Amino acid sequence: MVEQVKALIESVCLTILGEFHEPMPSATPSTTELLVAALRPLGLQNTRGASKLDKVLSGFNKLADALSEMRNDHGPIAHGKDGFLDSIAVDHARAFVHTGDVILSVLLNALEGKEPDLISTREPYERFAHLNARIDDAVGVEARVDEEGDRPMVVIAVATGPKDEAFEIRVEPSRFLYSVDREAYIEVLKTTNGPAAVEEDEEEEDEDEEALIPIEWTQPETGQVPEIASTLVVQEYSGRLAVFRIPLRGFLIGEVSNILESESEPAELIESLLATMDENMRLDWKQRDVLQARLKIASRRVLMRFGSEAKKAEEIAEKLVTWARIQIPDDIGAREQIA
Repeated sequence: MVEQVKALIESVCLTILGEFHEPMPSATPSTTELLVAALRPLGLQNTRGASKLDKVLSGFNKLADALSEMRNDHGPIAHGKDGFLDSIAVDHARAFVHTGDVILSVLLNALEGKEPDLISTREPYERFAHLNARIDDAVGVEARVDEEGDRPMVVIAVATGPKDEAFEIRVEPSRFLYSVDREAYIEVLKTTNGPAAVEEDEEEEDEDEEALIPIEWTQPETGQVPEIASTLVVQEYSGRLAVFRIPLRGFLIGEVSNILESESEPAELIESLLATMDENMRLDWKQRDVLQARLKIASRRVLMRFGSEAKKAEEIAEKLVTWARIQIPDDIGAREQIA
């Protein structure tokens, strides 16, 4: 019970932070830190005595501290406890539950009256009927299909004024169906032809063989975005991502240790991954799903070239893209524009 009440409070705080797109207060926040961070976007920030409400908020912070201390004393899985401690008194347990209930009531009631962040909220579409009606009554919509690329794209233009000021949304038919009508997505999937997919896989394998020829690394042309995932296998890399050589090796140690333990190929793997990442990172790559997908595909091919199984390479490539989004600065993809 002690563990669950504390965990429930922290879960509600994390949900509120996610709802308002707020950052974590620290890497390993305490319950009190999470409570303070969650109250801030709800308009209940403690201003250190500047308002009469501060005494109340300070009291809630003390309650959260008390819950954490009680959990540390009596929680069977807290701080290496062996689970054979004496159970807490009934009155203490009741006080613990009431304290947790009070904190949750403050959080949830404040959240109920707060307008959510429309960018990050997980509330359903129906929750915003009044906003939906405003948009539907004011906009003009045009739709067309762009078939110039490798795959058709559904293009939806939405405007509240002149057509040349329209917002243009481009989305693949599969993504559109998956997001809007999941049943239609499944029905269309049932009617697709399996052999076509096999032929695409064969073509991709041919492209892989051509792309994995070892070459000498050169700086990519400025401003060019590769049409397909570009994979490079090089002996030595000296580009803009060279400063991430050691951090990348640290990331790979936990993922492909069997390859890194060999004497001949670990350096070439790291150099090739850096060159491949450099080749596929372009302006706004962190915000563009298509560029992140290309980076993932290219990285997977390099990993498979150095001995990783397909499934394992897929998992590592997914993690590698996430690692790159965190470790590599936002402006790294814009440097070729400056040059």
